[in-house]
Order: sequence, then structure tokens, then C-alpha cells
Amino acid sequence: MKKALIIFGSKTDEKVYNEIAKGLKKQKVDFDLRVSSAHKTPEDVDKTLQNDYAIVIAGAGLAAHLPGVVAARTLRPVIGVPCEGNYQGLDALLAIAQMPPGIPVLAVGVNKGNVAAENCVKMMKKYESVTIIGDKNNDAVKKAVETLKKFQIVPNFNNRPDSNSINAVFTYFDEPVEKKDELVIYCPLLLEKDDNAEASLNFLKHTSHGLWVGLNNGTNAAIAAVEIMNIDNEYEEQLIAYKKDMGKKVLDSNK
Repeated sequence: MKKALIIFGSKTDEKVYNEIAKGLKKQKVDFDLRVSSAHKTPEDVDKTLQNDYAIVIAGAGLAAHLPGVVAARTLRPVIGVPCEGNYQGLDALLAIAQMPPGIPVLAVGVNKGNVAAENCVKMMKKYESVTIIGDKNNDAVKKAVETLKKFQIVPNFNNRPDSNSINAVFTYFDEPVEKKDELVIYCPLLLEKDDNAEASLNFLKHTSHGLWVGLNNGTNAAIAAVEIMNIDNEYEEQLIAYKKDMGKKVLDSNK
């Protein structure tokens, strides 16, 4: 079995990362643990990521840039753990979940090291399908389907999660979000008229379990699923090409 990496930005977060380490040890998952900062030790972060890890669990508080920096430098799934600092950890949660399309971080709730460990264990097995639970006519769902098809992955649609599949659940915050035993990536949906700062408190409230991408971000739900399926490097070349294409589009703006 391949290794996982636990990397956190500060020793002040040791209560959280020790909980993750304890959970992985219990499930006999091999891992390395490193304290390294995206801002203060960027070279050490880069050096650490040169090792071949199957999954990265990255955590930080406040601006919480570390998980996003890690996601930009790896083709592996990144679980992001926001640590409580100010605003009950809301700032860190949003910084981790609200990643740009194509560079996903799978956020757990604030200080939810146990949830990160549980999902890391689930990701260690090989998945060969993606199941979508959501309205086919929703724009975020359409984006997810379109993105998966770029990797020759045709998702299944169902109204319940599949234990042998990576499940992408598209949910509104006015719906009950029940804890599920399967591997689930939640994509929160929000009507345009409801898109206000107060709505972010619902995000904080609902993330007590599961893995979360940013608001209406079906693209990141899909790319995260592909990264999980890449545990045996099946999608390595396609992910490299996808990231290169994203970068090219950014730089082409300078012409």
C-alpha cells in the first residue's frame, strides 16, 4: 500500500494532525508527518512533495493557503483540514474549499481530523467509476459530466451512493445532509439570489462530515474524482495535460 502524507502549517495545529495520525495508524495506513509552511518554508513544501504519496492531507488555519499550494503541485487527491483560528475557522474553511476550477482541495469541517483520516482510508482502494447524485439539468452537474468525459469517464446517475464508486453529491443547504458510509464528494449548490456572505455560515454548519468542494464547483468535484482514481497512475498523463492546458490559457491572457 502506498503512503499518505500529513502536512500541516504549524505545530499549533498538533492536536488536529495527531488525531489524523492516530486514525491512520489504527487502520494500518503508512504515512509521513511533516510540519511545513506555504509561506515560511515554501522550498521545504516543494521538497516534501517530491516523494510519491498516494494521498495528501494538508491543514492550516487563518488564510490556510497550504492545502491549495499542495494541490497546485501534485496530481494526487488533497484533503484539506481547516484549523480553528478566527471566525470559528470559517476563514480557513472557505480558503481551502473555494479553490479555482481544475485545482480541487477536498475540504473537511473545521478541526475534523477524524473525518480526514476516515476518507483517506477510503481513498486507498482502487475505484473505477463515478456516481453522480443530482439533477442532470443543473449547471454544476453538467460541468462535472463534461469534465469527466475529457478523461473518457462516463458517470452513472443514481439517487443513492454506491460503495464501489466515487460518489459526487450535489446538494442545496436547505436539504438535510445525512452522513454516509461511502466515499462522497459534496458539491454545495446555491441559487444566484441566495449568494450572499451570510450563506457561508451554512457551509460551516453542514461540513461536519464528508468531503467538500467549493460552491457550484462541479469541475472540482470531477477532477478530485479523477485524482482519486489515479491511485495506480492510470490517469497520470491526462491529468498532466489537463493542468498544462489550464496554465497555457492563463499565460495566453498576456498576449
